[in-house]
Amino acid sequence: MQFFKKNKNIILILFLAFILRLILSFFGTLHLDQGTFIAWSNSLIQDGFKNFYNGWSDYLPGYPYFLWGLGKVNLLGIIPEQMLFKIPAILSDVVTGYLIYKILGKSKGIKWGLVGAAIYIFNPAILANSALWGQVDSLTALTSVLSIYLLPFNFYLSAITLSIGTLIKPQTAFIFPVI
Repeated sequence: MQFFKKNKNIILILFLAFILRLILSFFGTLHLDQGTFIAWSNSLIQDGFKNFYNGWSDYLPGYPYFLWGLGKVNLLGIIPEQMLFKIPAILSDVVTGYLIYKILGKSKGIKWGLVGAAIYIFNPAILANSALWGQVDSLTALTSVLSIYLLPFNFYLSAITLSIGTLIKPQTAFIFPVI
C-alpha cells in the first residue's frame, strides 16, 4: 500500500495513458500492417516457427514470438482483434513512461520524472504510433530505455535487453553508442 501512496501521481498518469490508448485503439488502424501482423500470427499458429521464414517477412525473429502469443490469445476471441494486436505497443508505452519517470526522478527529481513521463506518454506521435496505427516501435523504445535504465545496475542485463530489442527491430541497436 505504501508503494501506491508514494507513487500515486505516476500511477494516475500511467493509468490515464493506458485507458486513453485502449479507447484510441479502435480508431486509425493502419490496416495493411495490422493485417500483415495478423496473417503472420495465424501462420505461426498453424505452421509454427520452423516454416515462418519460408514465406515473406521483413521482421527479425523477436517480434514473431509476440505474434505467436497474440495468435494464441486471439483464438480465445475475448479481446477484439483490432485492440489485441496493439496491446504490446500500448503496454510498452506505459512501461517506457514509468522508466522515464524512474530515470529522471533519480537524476533530476520526482517532479521532472513526472513531467518527462507525461511528455513522452501523451506525445501525439507516440500515441498515434502505438494506439492508432498499431506499430511496434514502442517495443524499440522500451528496450532502448530499459537498457539505459539497467546499465548502472547490471551491464549484462542491459546488454541482453539491447540484444532482445535488436531482435525485435534492428533500430534498437542505435542506442548502443549512448550506452
